[in-house]
Amino acid sequence: MDISVKHGEVRTFAGNLNQWAQQLRSTRNNILARTHQLDTNWKDPQYRMFVDIAKSHGTTLGLAIDQFEKMSKELMHMAAELERTQQLMQKRLRNMR
Repeated sequence: MDISVKHGEVRTFAGNLNQWAQQLRSTRNNILARTHQLDTNWKDPQYRMFVDIAKSHGTTLGLAIDQFEKMSKELMHMAAELERTQQLMQKRLRNMR
């Protein structure tokens, strides 16, 4: 039986997801900080709508960040299990010879 997915590749992708989550978190924090700053200065209802939309996007980014972090953890766990399975298969193949 050949497993075409390499545990290192899964770990790398999990690391990428985590890195993207951190980058999104930084972007989200910048958006929310700038929005908060504008919120204190902009009193016009038209601008208020813009601030509300920006806050909504910040919330959406927060949900994406949570999902990326969750997927990253799950993939790290899967990579460890895949590595363990591959090692076990190799050991059994050696014992069969």
